[in-house]
Amino acid sequence: MFFCCCTEEKEGYDSLHVEEKETKLVRSTPALGSSAMPEEEKQCFHATLRRNAEGKLDLVLEKSDTDYVMIKKITPALAEWNKTCRAGQQIAVMDRILEVGGMPAPGKELAKALEVSSAEVTLLLQRPQIRTLRLKRPGKLGIIANYMPNYSLKPWIDTIADGLVNSWNQDNPDASVREHDRIMSVNGVSNPPEDVVIQMRKQDDLEIVILHYPC
Repeated sequence: MFFCCCTEEKEGYDSLHVEEKETKLVRSTPALGSSAMPEEEKQCFHATLRRNAEGKLDLVLEKSDTDYVMIKKITPALAEWNKTCRAGQQIAVMDRILEVGGMPAPGKELAKALEVSSAEVTLLLQRPQIRTLRLKRPGKLGIIANYMPNYSLKPWIDTIADGLVNSWNQDNPDASVREHDRIMSVNGVSNPPEDVVIQMRKQDDLEIVILHYPC
């Protein structure tokens, strides 16, 4: 089950039903949030992994935000890749997978593609940027943060509406954040995700550290 919190208005958490639908990976499907920005500016890189003797990819994924899928754990296969790859191609926790075998798609479809792809699979990954928001109260944050209890690594920004975060984006375009970015910490509180969200509901001035995915 998903939980969401409109951080400035709700005392508790509201459950958010997510409908499961069968989907297929289509080569022409655009990546969510894709743009004409060059891959190097989006901090993207390729990694090629092979299946093990049992035909499985040694990957542990974080799929709570169904629009995107990311690396949840550095497995032995990823550790081996990191030893032998070129500089700048090391895979890290929270890197986002944008393509599987050259095909961009939403996260749920990419996760399915990883289950049926060939013995060797090439991934396009994106490394996030760290951005720090310093927001002065009073005022509404104007965001909805979402997470899955006991599963999500960090909450993500589900919605940005009018409020302090939107004003920050307008005033600081080079340090702006967007929907689906991950919230790393709020006023030094980084875990568990529910405690991070609770901090945002307080009326204190806020320092919010965000992992921003610039695509």
